[in-house]
Amino acid sequence: MASPTSFPRLPIVSFFGTLISVSQVTHPKSRTRTPTLPKEIRRILRFGIVGGAGTLLNALLMWGLLSLANTFLGLDPGGHRLATAAAFVAWIVCCGTNFLLNAAWTFRAWPPSWGQAKNYYLSAALAFLFQIFLLNLLLFLLETDRPIETAVLNAVAVATGSLLNYLFASLWVFRR
Repeated sequence: MASPTSFPRLPIVSFFGTLISVSQVTHPKSRTRTPTLPKEIRRILRFGIVGGAGTLLNALLMWGLLSLANTFLGLDPGGHRLATAAAFVAWIVCCGTNFLLNAAWTFRAWPPSWGQAKNYYLSAALAFLFQIFLLNLLLFLLETDRPIETAVLNAVAVATGSLLNYLFASLWVFRR
């Protein structure tokens, strides 16, 4: 039996008591937020986002450089030398942009050093060479005859090169 000074417990109070727990009522600044994804997975996703933005920038630079060379210099945009030169210039610009974005956002290593920049360019060049090697190896082994097949093989080579570039960046360039 309840004492005269205590109130009976109402079912609605116990219902709301289970909905609002003590940890949810605490002050927002006192709560520690647990990340939903592990740290390494978040870094890989950030690296992929930076790489995707770099790929888009690379394509736009290639298009712009080839268009400018065709319009103002009258050069053939399908020529091997012009395409190679434009690809090299676009790679240098995009590699630098990706380095700065990865240093600031992906690996939180700001401000980056010149040594890190040198190592990043070297690792990106090694990954690029491996990517080109793998693409040519796949083209030799599979003998594609349609552009879509070559594009798929190139996507496999790019993904493999990106994975290699991430490993170089995380284990060598931005290691802590």
